Amino acid sequence: MKPKFFHLFKHNSKGYFAFLIVGICLLILVSVIAGLLLGSANVPSSVIWDIIKQKLFDIPNDQLQQTTISIIWDLRFPRVLLALAAGGGLAVAGAAMQAVTQNIMVDPYILGVSSGASAMVSLAYFIGGSLIYSQYGVSLFAMTGAIGALILVYIIGAVGSAGSNSRLVLAGMTVSVVLNAFCYFFMSISPNPNVSRNIMSWLMGSLAAARWGNLPIPFFGSLAGTAYLILTARAYNLLSLGDETATSLGLNVNQIKKVTIVVVSVITGFIVAAGGMIGFVGFIIPHIVRLLVGADHRKLFPLSFLIGGVFLLWMDILARTILAPKELPIGIFTAMFGGPFFVWLIYRKNTYKKN
Repeated sequence: MKPKFFHLFKHNSKGYFAFLIVGICLLILVSVIAGLLLGSANVPSSVIWDIIKQKLFDIPNDQLQQTTISIIWDLRFPRVLLALAAGGGLAVAGAAMQAVTQNIMVDPYILGVSSGASAMVSLAYFIGGSLIYSQYGVSLFAMTGAIGALILVYIIGAVGSAGSNSRLVLAGMTVSVVLNAFCYFFMSISPNPNVSRNIMSWLMGSLAAARWGNLPIPFFGSLAGTAYLILTARAYNLLSLGDETATSLGLNVNQIKKVTIVVVSVITGFIVAAGGMIGFVGFIIPHIVRLLVGADHRKLFPLSFLIGGVFLLWMDILARTILAPKELPIGIFTAMFGGPFFVWLIYRKNTYKKN
C-alpha cells in the first residue's frame, strides 16, 4: 500500500495542483534572476542585488555605476516584467478563446486583433512623422488597429446568433488575411528600406522597447484581464459542455462570449502594442497545461498564466543572449518551439482517433 503522502500528488488532487503552483512560482523566481543576470553586459549577481536594494529599499551604494544601474533597472527589469505579463496574458487569452469557440486549435489572434495592429503600425511607419517615433506612437497605432479589427470581426461574425462560433472564427481568419495583405503592401511599396526593416522587426516581435514608462498599461491590463477570467472560470467549464447544456444550467452563453471576446481582445491588443506579434504562446501553453491538470478552467487559467510567463521570459532571454550583442526577434524562438509542438499535437490527435 502506498503511503498517504503520495495521494496528495494524484493528477486531480488539490495537493498536486498546489505542488505545481509552488514549483512554477519557484521557477519564475529563478527565471527572473536569470533574466536580470544574462545579457550582452556581464553584471555580477552581487551588484544586481545591490541595485535592487537601492531602488526598492532605499539602501544606497556609492560604488554602483550609473551605467550598470541603467542596464539592470531601466532595461532588463521592465523587460522581465513585460515578458511575464505578456506570456501569461497570451496563454490565458488563448485558453479562453479555445473555450468560447470550443475549438482547441485556435489562439488569441484568431479575432484578427494582431493583424489589425500590424496593418496600422505598417501604415504609420509608411507615412512616417514624429508621432510614430514618440514613446507611445507605435502603441497608439497598434491599439487603434486592434480595436478596429475587433469591431469588424464582431460585425461580420454576428456573435450571438446560431452558428456564431464558426462564423466568428471564419470572420477572424478572413479579416486577418486582408489586413496582413495591407501590411505587406506597405512594406513592398515603401521606398525607404528602413521602413520595411522596422515593420518586419515589429511583426517578428520584440520586448526590447520595454521601459518603466510604457510598462504599466500592458502589465496591469494583462493582470486585470487574467483576474477576470480566473474569477469567472466556472462559466468556461459550463461552456465546454456545449451551448445548450450551459444554457440549461443557467449560464447566459451569449453574454459570456461577448465579454470574453472584449477581454481577450483588450489583453491581446495591449500585448501586441507593447511587443509586436508574438506567436504560438496562446496556442501551445494551454495544451501543455491541460496535460498537467486537465480541462478544469479554475486550474487551467492560473497555471497557464504562470507557465506562459516563464516560457516567454526564457524565449526573450534566448533572443537577447544567443548572438549577443546582436538581438534576434523573439518570434523566431516561439515559432521554433511552437511549430514542432503543433505537428506533435496533430500526430497525437490522429493516433488517438485510430485507437
